[in-house]
Amino acid sequence: MSIDITRFKEQLDAVQLTFKSDLAIISLSGGHILSYQSNGEERLWMSPKANLEAGKSIRGGIPVCWPWFGAHLSDESKPAHGFARTSIWTLVDAQDHEEFASVTLGLENSVANPLFPYDCSLAIKVTLTDKLSVELITTNLGNQPIEITQALHTYLPISDLNNACIAGLKGVDYADKLKGFARATEDRDSVDLKEPTDRVYFDDSNCLILTDKNQETRIYKQNSGTTVVWNPGKETANNMADIGAENYRGFLCIEAANAMEDKVRIEPGESFTLRQGIYAA
Repeated sequence: MSIDITRFKEQLDAVQLTFKSDLAIISLSGGHILSYQSNGEERLWMSPKANLEAGKSIRGGIPVCWPWFGAHLSDESKPAHGFARTSIWTLVDAQDHEEFASVTLGLENSVANPLFPYDCSLAIKVTLTDKLSVELITTNLGNQPIEITQALHTYLPISDLNNACIAGLKGVDYADKLKGFARATEDRDSVDLKEPTDRVYFDDSNCLILTDKNQETRIYKQNSGTTVVWNPGKETANNMADIGAENYRGFLCIEAANAMEDKVRIEPGESFTLRQGIYAA
């Protein structure tokens, strides 16, 4: 195992974690997982047009959505998906064991922060074993309860939208953002994203399976009552400067989340951990 401070594409300060033949790169800007390479293959999608400027949101990898997911419910002037993904984090811990290696980055949030005026801390722990494991840990340091929504906004590479499908969501209720958050129940054995898709599935299962041609990727999660599935489609992607119509078919998002009514209440002195794992066979 080794831990190195590096520059990702000569633009972002990042921590590079290696374990055996696997590698993960985590940006200090946003606590953002930029890359996960397993068996010599990249397992996360990064847009060729991603803005890699410190303090800006990054299109691809695993962005951290916290302390709210999506638009702020009461103040639309606040940044979508919160401020953790554009804040500067610090390296607080590293562990080297025979069976795993991990790094932890931290972000302190002060009662003086006008965006979220609560005394709390946020940490992201990234662990390499035979898979990538990510833990997003919120600790309430204050004397009153706090409530959050959040997500690990994971971008997964695929050969083409026509070749990819997700198993494990049949029978699950969902809210469709593209239809005004209308509610329905998934009736497909395998969910494809051949049409623009932005759904919050009320799914608390342990594992979903992404199949792309003959390759399977297992996406695990814990302490998550919702799974977000997203691809913008051609028209929307064309209007997004950091994706473009030429790139939208090469990824989809499967996000471990606590979204919509799946809010998390954290009492004083307590912590809550959202977990997601990626295993590519």
